[in-house]
Order: sequence, then C-alpha cells, then structure tokens
Amino acid sequence: MAPSRKGWQMIEIISVLVGLGLISVVLRVVARIRRRVGFGVDDYLSMVSMVLLIAMLVELVLWCTIGGNGSHIADLSSETLTNYWKIFLSNQFTYFAICPCIKVSIICFYRRLFATPKFQKITFGINCLIAAWGTGIFLACAGQCRPLRAYWDQSVDGQCFNALKFIIVNQGFNVVMDFVILILPIPMIWNLHRAWQDKLALNGVFALGAFVYFASIYRIVVLFWISPSDPTFTVYQATLWTHIEPAVGLICSNLPIIRGLFPALKLKSSRNGTGPACINTDYTNSVFLSKSSPRSPDPEYVKMYNAQVESKSPGYLGDDLHSRTINVQTDISILPENDPHSRLNQ
Repeated sequence: MAPSRKGWQMIEIISVLVGLGLISVVLRVVARIRRRVGFGVDDYLSMVSMVLLIAMLVELVLWCTIGGNGSHIADLSSETLTNYWKIFLSNQFTYFAICPCIKVSIICFYRRLFATPKFQKITFGINCLIAAWGTGIFLACAGQCRPLRAYWDQSVDGQCFNALKFIIVNQGFNVVMDFVILILPIPMIWNLHRAWQDKLALNGVFALGAFVYFASIYRIVVLFWISPSDPTFTVYQATLWTHIEPAVGLICSNLPIIRGLFPALKLKSSRNGTGPACINTDYTNSVFLSKSSPRSPDPEYVKMYNAQVESKSPGYLGDDLHSRTINVQTDISILPENDPHSRLNQ
C-alpha cells in the first residue's frame, strides 16, 4: 500500500536528515585524512552509527508502506497490522543500538581532546555505564514478550511487559546521559587561561548537542500521545522524533571535526596569556599540546594560551591541569684571567 500523507512527510523529513548525516560523516573522514590523523574509536563508532541510521530510514520506509504507519488502524488489514508491529519491534532494536554508539563516540572524542588523568577516569566510567545500559536494554527488548512472536501475533498466547513504560525508562536514561555529555567539556574549557569570549565560543562548539538534549526530552512527551485505540495513526510524532534524535545527534558529533576544514570558522586567538599551548582537535596523547609540522601547521588547531594552569579551586573536573614551570638558574663567574680590565691593568 502507498504511504499516507503523514507517512510521506516522515519519509521526506528523515531522508533529508539522513542525507545530511551521511555528508557529515564523509566530511569527517575527509578531515581526518586531510590532516593525516589516524582514525580512532570515535570515528569508527560514527561510521557504525551512520549504517544504523540508514537502517532506520529503510525501516521507516517499510513501516509507512507495508506497515501502515500514519494511517488509521480501522483502515488496515490484519496482514498490514502484523507488519506494523514487526517493524515497530525492529525499529526499537536499531534505536537501542544507535543511541549508545553516538554517545560513546562523542565521549571518545572528548577523551582524545582532553587527556588529563581525572577526565580520562570519569569518561571511561561513563562509557562503561552507557555500554552496560545499552546492552541491557537491547537484551530486555528481545525479552519483552515470551515468546517474542506474541509481540506482533495476537493469536499467540504470551506474556509481555508494558512497552510504553519500557521505552520511557530508556528515554529517561538517554536524557540524563545527554545532559552529562553536554556539560562534560565545560569545566575543562573554563579552567583554561583564555579570554571569556573565547571560552564562550569554545563552549558553543561543544554545545551544538543542546538540540539533541531537547529532542530526547520532547520524545518522552510525544510518547504519551500514542493512543492505544489508534496506535498506527497517533504514533506519528513519536516515530518522527525517534528518527530525528539520532540523526541530529550524529550530525552534531561530527561538526567539531568538520570545522577544521573551514579556516574561516576557526577561533582567533586573544593573546592575554604569556605563551601558547594548543588543542589539537584531532588527536593528542598529551595535555593540550599541538603538533606543528609542515603538513599540520599550527593554524590547523584551535589556539589556547596557558592551557595548563594551576586551578584555584581544587576538587573539580579539570583541576588537574597543573602548571608546568621550568626554573632556569644561570650562574656566571668572572675569573680574573677572563676579565679584560684586569688584562689592561697588567
């Protein structure tokens, strides 16, 4: 059957976002290759997320064509309804896989950028939590009905837990993690010895995911709009935002790396410090050090000055950016035989 008007709207909107996501991933790869920077875990997870995002688009097309998404339940045949619930379940599996991939990818990018010991430990713990939750929720999705066939086949006598509560609980976790990811780099940036205008600009780069945080919250709201009496028609908003959230999240995760391809968008340094220290936005194993060479000149990096500063308030994230001072003491002794005046006196 042909998609309904709402079905076509969803397909068009999500196709545009998936296309933008694909462009962003390609530009990310180009940026890495152009700068001769090796691919990391964050890059590979971004590619995996793109594959899953395309899979979600394929599911959406099938959902709106043979599954009746966007149509009234009274207008659908029993076969179409069966397809609707099958694709709904498949879409849950894909969504539960893509969200942890994007979140871990963003945090792995942070870990490449901020290599302080405290930050590394905290982000490692967060990654483990996201991975554990993602694995658990994926397995729970597979066991939400016993047997699983009972999810789409009403003739099968089975037991299922409340699917709506299950999705809302997972979305609540996503909201919390999105907020954590949003604020993670803030202490690191504000501990830098930079003008406050530059700090705001840098925060703006990392705060691009604020819309993803909004989308996570809004998705919880639209889940309550699904009516049990006509789920195929009222699921429209929930379906739309289920696809918008990971698509925008993937695009935002790629933007900080893509930004390096456009020199006009780079920050202009405000030199209020005593010496330069740079953030390599691609990769570094040390804290805020640039790699300067003919193939990767300093303009390729976001300039920071006195990045390794002594914090005035110990105990906060980023406080382990201690200053590294080198004291040079020079002793000069003048011997009589080296003194020109003494030679003249002789």
